[in-house]
Amino acid sequence: MRQRPITLTLITLATVAVLTNGSFAFASQQASHKPQVLTFIGSNAKIGINDNGEPGSSAGDIRTLALTLSTTAGTAVGTVDVVQTLTDHSTVDRAVKVMVISLPKGIITAQGLTTFTDFTNPAGRPNDRTEQLAVVGGTGPYRGAAGIVDIVVLPEFKSRWIISLD
Repeated sequence: MRQRPITLTLITLATVAVLTNGSFAFASQQASHKPQVLTFIGSNAKIGINDNGEPGSSAGDIRTLALTLSTTAGTAVGTVDVVQTLTDHSTVDRAVKVMVISLPKGIITAQGLTTFTDFTNPAGRPNDRTEQLAVVGGTGPYRGAAGIVDIVVLPEFKSRWIISLD
């Protein structure tokens, strides 16, 4: 009868113990995370448009947006920087939207898809009056953030930002 080397058995047991302890640590970190909802008003829009192809909307055009974020009481608390890249112009102008929400103690990043009637028109607003984007991460207290950002279009190039973190 052939015996297994004891070192292989010890390495296997140590690996199982490390993986098990890592799983418990991860589960306890997830359990201590509390859902959070942040609500802001976006204003003072600065829009940039880079028409990269033929005149008017065409794939590869880029639209940038910078906003000031304020509490509902009007106190400025951060900024939002948005880059939108037009990917399709067949029936509507469809663009990938990536954003960085900068707050006093960290950032939240989000991304999604948006549509416009005319992407290159600086006065144009998204077709959907409420957009929903996925939170894909962050820094500081928002490290590892997940959730959604609902952006509600308001008059005078303002918007309501409801950030729901899981």
